[in-house]
Amino acid sequence: MVVTMTTRTAEPVIKGVAGVEIKVTIRPDQELQALRTLELDEDSAEVRLLYFMTRSISTLFNAGVVLRARLVKGDADDSTVKVRPVDPANVSSSWTELEGFKLEADITGKQTVTSASLTTQQKRDEIDEVAKGKRPIHKLFTRDQVRLLAEFYSKAIDFEQLKPLGPIRVLCWKTKHKKFPYGLTTEEWRLPDGEDLVEVSIKVAPEEIVKAHPAFEGHLRELGLDPEGAQETKTRTALEYFARGLRAGNQP
Repeated sequence: MVVTMTTRTAEPVIKGVAGVEIKVTIRPDQELQALRTLELDEDSAEVRLLYFMTRSISTLFNAGVVLRARLVKGDADDSTVKVRPVDPANVSSSWTELEGFKLEADITGKQTVTSASLTTQQKRDEIDEVAKGKRPIHKLFTRDQVRLLAEFYSKAIDFEQLKPLGPIRVLCWKTKHKKFPYGLTTEEWRLPDGEDLVEVSIKVAPEEIVKAHPAFEGHLRELGLDPEGAQETKTRTALEYFARGLRAGNQP
C-alpha cells in the first residue's frame, strides 16, 4: 500500500500496521549543525555495521526488497528481510504473531509506504564470514524469511548472484527533548569515502500521525533544521554509492 499526501495537513489514514516511523534525511549542508544542535557525540552512540545483499540498486531495492545484515556492538547481530509496499489487509495473523515480524509504515516527505519485515538473530562472526566470502549469503536468512519473500515478492531471488555491499558504519542515538512528546532517533551513516548521511525520525502509533507529523516538522524548524530534508533516503544513497563501486570492480 502506498499513500500519497497531497498537503501537509492531509495526513494519511493507515490501518492494520503496528506503528509508523516519520523520517527526515537531513540536508547535507545541515548535517554538522544537526549533530551539534541535537548535542550528539560518538561516545554516546550505539555502533552498528550494515551490509546490504544485492546485485545493483535496480535489482532489488527499486523493486521494494531489502536484504540487510547488521552487526551491533554490545548486542546480538541480526539479518532482516523487508518487502514494500504491502497491503496490511493481505497479511495473515500467522505472520503478525511470528517473533521478529513487523508490519509498519514509513513516512518520508509526502509519501507513506507500508512494509513487512522479518528479523532473526545471527551468531557472532557469521555476518563477517559472509562479508569475506567464507560463508554463502543464503545462510543469513531463515526458512521463514525466504517464505516472506516468496509470498510478498513476485520474482525468485538467486542468492548466489548477490553480493554483500558495505560495510556502512552507523552511529545511533535515542534522545528526548523537553516540551516535545516523542522520542527522537538519530542515525549517522558513514560511507567509506567520508560522506555522512544523517536521518532523524520518530515512531508513533497510527492514530497519532495527524498531530505527530506537524509537531515533528515544527520541532525540527525550532532546531533550525529543514523538515523537508534531502531528496534521497539514506538507504538509497548508500546503495547507489556501493553499486557504483560494484560496477567499477572495487567491491569484493
